[in-house]
Amino acid sequence: MRILVGSLHLCFISFLFSRPNGFLRTPTACALLAYNYSYLNLSSVPEAQAPKMARALNFSHNLIEKITKRDLEGFEALEVLDLSYNQIKEIEPGAFESLLSLISVNLSFNDKKLLVSGIPSSLKLLATSKALGSLQLYKYFDKSSGAALEPAKELPHSGGPSGLHNVHPRLRRSTENLLRRGEQTEADSPAGTLQPNLCAAPINGMLNLSHRKLSEEELMLKLDSDLCQAQLDSILELDISHCDLEMDLLSLFTLVLPMTNVQYIDASCNKLTINILDVEAICKFPLSKLLFLNISNNPINSLDTLCLPSTIKVIDLSFTNISQIPPNFATKLFNLEHMYVQGNHFIYTARPEVTEEVPKFSPGTVHINAISFVRNQAGTPIESLPKKLKHLKVSNCSIVELPEWFADTMGELLLLDLSSNRISVLPDLPPSLQHLDVSNSDIKMIPPGFKSASNLTIFNIQNNKITDMHPEYLPLTLTKCDISKNKLNLLLLTDALEKLEHLNVSGNLITRLEPTSHLSVLTNLDSSHKLISEGNKISFLQRGSLPTSLVELDISDNAITTVVEDTFGQLSSLSVLTVQGKHFFCNCDLYWFVNVYIRKPQLQINGKGNLRCSFPPERRGSLVESSNLTLLHCSLGIQMAITACAAILVVLVLTGLCWRFDGLWYMKMGWYWCMAKRKQYEKRPENKPFDAFVSYSEHDANWTKQNLLEKLEMDGFKICYHERDFKPGHPVLGNIFYCIENSHKVLFVLSPSFVNSCWCQYELYFAEHRVLNENQDSLIMIVLEDLPPNSVPQKFSKLRKLLKRKTYLKWSPEEHKQKMFWRQLAAVLKTTNEPLMRTENGSTQEAYEME
Repeated sequence: MRILVGSLHLCFISFLFSRPNGFLRTPTACALLAYNYSYLNLSSVPEAQAPKMARALNFSHNLIEKITKRDLEGFEALEVLDLSYNQIKEIEPGAFESLLSLISVNLSFNDKKLLVSGIPSSLKLLATSKALGSLQLYKYFDKSSGAALEPAKELPHSGGPSGLHNVHPRLRRSTENLLRRGEQTEADSPAGTLQPNLCAAPINGMLNLSHRKLSEEELMLKLDSDLCQAQLDSILELDISHCDLEMDLLSLFTLVLPMTNVQYIDASCNKLTINILDVEAICKFPLSKLLFLNISNNPINSLDTLCLPSTIKVIDLSFTNISQIPPNFATKLFNLEHMYVQGNHFIYTARPEVTEEVPKFSPGTVHINAISFVRNQAGTPIESLPKKLKHLKVSNCSIVELPEWFADTMGELLLLDLSSNRISVLPDLPPSLQHLDVSNSDIKMIPPGFKSASNLTIFNIQNNKITDMHPEYLPLTLTKCDISKNKLNLLLLTDALEKLEHLNVSGNLITRLEPTSHLSVLTNLDSSHKLISEGNKISFLQRGSLPTSLVELDISDNAITTVVEDTFGQLSSLSVLTVQGKHFFCNCDLYWFVNVYIRKPQLQINGKGNLRCSFPPERRGSLVESSNLTLLHCSLGIQMAITACAAILVVLVLTGLCWRFDGLWYMKMGWYWCMAKRKQYEKRPENKPFDAFVSYSEHDANWTKQNLLEKLEMDGFKICYHERDFKPGHPVLGNIFYCIENSHKVLFVLSPSFVNSCWCQYELYFAEHRVLNENQDSLIMIVLEDLPPNSVPQKFSKLRKLLKRKTYLKWSPEEHKQKMFWRQLAAVLKTTNEPLMRTENGSTQEAYEME
């Protein structure tokens, strides 16, 4: 038996009717002539001047309004007639009586009021809901007349068989296939010319025809059901991928029908197209065991007329150029569990309601009848999905949002991949979801409602625009989270993530880590960051900032300058540390890491060969491992012992030299010179030109100049500060001495940046030295920002004592407190310096400066 595959319903019907279970067998086919006159704006059938010997005629997508007896006279060989997508309102009774060979007529998508009367007794009308029986006349009354296939370009008139070169591509392939099979069948002898050795033989149940140039005719020869049925029965897997195969899906599955045991079909990377006509009413695969189908990378374009076995559980529709999932998709593949549709372009369109009256618009107006819009009467290009679906991958499909019914309908969904789309807001999700991927999108925040995904364990939101991470918004069941390549500034981990095992926050703008030692479950933390030119980077990991349960840690490409024992010595479970960068300070702070930590046998350190020094300058660019940080170089005790020994030796040598070269005489001369300089220094000015000298850090310069100096000088005080009153060309220390000695008071503007300034330390020491020499308390403390006692370094021991001993003025941003501040400061500046120590009744008391 030869199966005629390729045009309209005849291909599918012929096969079903030729099965060995009692249906008719098709005799050897003669040459089949098919002609396409669609999209020509024809108003009647005779305008096409179609040949009378035609066996298939396509008049779809025209403007035909009426069919008469005369229109169809003489077409005695006509078997397939397509009159769909016209405006047919009336069919003259008996119009089909002269078509004795007619098998199929398509009258779908015409006027709603169309009634077909006078049907010949040889034809029967079959609705889509009826079972397959004696199918003679097709009519789709259950579809809206307003729904239409996507428009095609207008094609020139086809005058004969050669006119197929310019017709609609999809139908042209179908009709050409039909012609070729008819001509080939006519040329073959009744006994047939196929030889058994042309049958494709499977190996261990798999028939592999992939990666070869394969035409539809060659595939038919290899899968002929009459000569190769034994081989077809043993096929479990069929691979015809990368064959450059051109045919429609309906023709392909007509060849697959005899394979009663096939479970896996890979037809990817070919030129497969969708069948033009909808055969949903006869789309039955009663003996199919097919579970997996891959038709990715094919020009499918549409799923409206898809006809596939309902047993399929896995389908791959990636890169098939589909723009929507139609409403009937869920009913056709109701057993589907895994669906992949990556790389398509879903289109959101709003279609106007179809009305019988044609609206009239005044001249000069613009009428828009279709506009891109998300929320419309269609709602979304995803109009249906099988309810049994467990895995859905729709990455890179231009999706803006999910349909409103998605969360309530997809009750068994476990994995959802929405990556590389245009989603800006996290959608509502079904509670059953366990794996969600929304990477490479435009999401700016994680909403509080996201916590409703109560079974989610894996969450990938990489490469979005997240600025804040609120752990309380994440599901409690989350074990793996990838939030890398976002815009996070702070990493805050709380008890809300108690089950978290893997966290990737690389490529963010994080500058600090909050303490996370209580997260005992966290085992993997990837906090690597690209170096941000604006300086937003982690520079130091303080004690307790990392959970002690960490097993793997990646801190590559940060601004971390040292790895200290206080932070990393507590990570007893750490087995893999990845650390790379060019910002390490190769000084004694890195001694523990280079000589102890890096040599731990149970610790694997990746990237040791990429650790480079940035300080000191002479070692910039060199490897950290070759820093030669020895115990002698980094141990202060050993250094002091060696220094003491060297000093004693030097003293002994100098003593001998002095005795030999009259050194005592030179020492006396030096002593007299120092005494002379001392006397000159003790001649202190009696009339001090400045009311106060202000000591402050550069960080507080704006407040000092714009508030303090401006206010005091406006009130008549003469203030000395270094930028204006230091003498050019003089040593810095000499200027400091001069300004302090020539000012009645010394104001210190205290803040955290003050205690980090070396010059501020010198100024404090010199001012304290003056107080001790003059025995007058001239110091005034202004606290610009709070200074907790523990925040003051040990080198500021004098400042610690002054803060405990002296009453100070505190600046406040509140206006009513600022007035009190200025009054108190002015009053203090106008007072004379009181003696620091005074004796009453033989006891010594400290003098306190009052506000």
